Amino acid sequence: MIFRKLPIFLLFALVLTSCKPFDQTQATESANSDSQALEDASIAVDVVIAELDQLTPAREYIGTTAPIQEVSIRAQVEGQLQRLSVDIGDRVTKGQILARLDDEILQGALNQAKAEKAAQYSAIISAQSQVGDAQIKVQQAQLELQQAQADILRLETSLAARIEETRLEAEQAQADAERLQQLAEEGATAGQQAEQALTRAKQTQQILRSERASAEQQISQAQTTAQTAAKLLRSAQAQVKIEQQQVAAAKAQAEAQGALINQAKARQSYAILRSPIDGKVLERNSDPGNLVQPGTELLKLGDFSQIKVRVEVSELQVSQIRRGQKVSVKLDAFNQERFSGSVTRISPSADPTTSLVPIEITLNHSGENIASGLLARVQFVSNQMDRVIIPQTALSQNSTVFVVQENQGEMLAIARQVETARQLNGKVEIIAGLAPGEKYIVRSRKPLQNRNPIRLSALSQTEISRD
Repeated sequence: MIFRKLPIFLLFALVLTSCKPFDQTQATESANSDSQALEDASIAVDVVIAELDQLTPAREYIGTTAPIQEVSIRAQVEGQLQRLSVDIGDRVTKGQILARLDDEILQGALNQAKAEKAAQYSAIISAQSQVGDAQIKVQQAQLELQQAQADILRLETSLAARIEETRLEAEQAQADAERLQQLAEEGATAGQQAEQALTRAKQTQQILRSERASAEQQISQAQTTAQTAAKLLRSAQAQVKIEQQQVAAAKAQAEAQGALINQAKARQSYAILRSPIDGKVLERNSDPGNLVQPGTELLKLGDFSQIKVRVEVSELQVSQIRRGQKVSVKLDAFNQERFSGSVTRISPSADPTTSLVPIEITLNHSGENIASGLLARVQFVSNQMDRVIIPQTALSQNSTVFVVQENQGEMLAIARQVETARQLNGKVEIIAGLAPGEKYIVRSRKPLQNRNPIRLSALSQTEISRD
């Protein structure tokens, strides 16, 4: 044989080599045998992780996204559009110049209004000068009246003195005439003297009457002069008022013209269109060179600092919705990412055709990356408390649920008593006995007993699912 020709150490190596694979094969077969025995003893089960949910799922409504505010940029004056510096999708800031109209006609109207105001200021100065002239005439009339009144007083004083002097002389002459007449009758004096005294008395009385008549005439003339001066004073004062009214009218016209100038300036400022908000351009409806009329929409802007969603709900369901209610929104454009929000407006009237009530929702999320008009799936969060919800098939008799427990690498089905509440559509609310995050068995290949060994099927849930 060939083995006799080989050296002893080669024969020994050959024996060791041939024995080693035989031992490993036996060990592998033994392990597989034990694993198969364990697998045959365990029961295949479908396992799910307990999660909080609601027994009655919230109804889903379809809506569309929109910026929190939309603004139309419209022309307020007629003119040719000279420049339109933004386009759809451009970001704009508050106060930014967006468009400019030709303002040549508006500038001409402003210049004309300024020229008219300058003319009105000249009229004011002229009227004020006339007021000054009238006031001088008033002063002159006042002086003439004062002089006339002083003349009356002087005449009254001097004439009264002269009349009094003449009256005394007349009384003295009359007394002398009476005394001489008496003496003449007694024969004590000549009758001629008595007659002469009587003549002087009569002359004195005549002089007294003449003095009184002259005094009355002079005083009357002085009073006429004073009355004329008073009339001139009143006329001058009336003229002052007239001139002052003309000044006030001229000033009022100037103020009105100032208002017209401000209007012209405002109209000229309308030639420059600025953004009233921070946002983005949604629409562009004209181009430079076009003639635009007042009210023509040039641009539409959107404020994306927040996003709102508009949905319509049935008139039967609107009573369950209130302002401030929490809302969950999923957007298909963002792989159905879920956003939170709240109800900010409920329309007071329903659509007469569909009987649906518009609802407005504002998202608690900046809309910088969210476009307008996206499809949104809306669910209104109710006041219903979240509880652990399990399939009714996972519930055994006597309200028992089997939970999964690991013990030294072996998984066991542990029977646990739970407290249930409502049941609906094949699902059960668990009030106590099963906590969120615990693994429980929803289905098994064989009937289970407490502490039965189990193995997870390929359909088992190993981690909590996320929306």
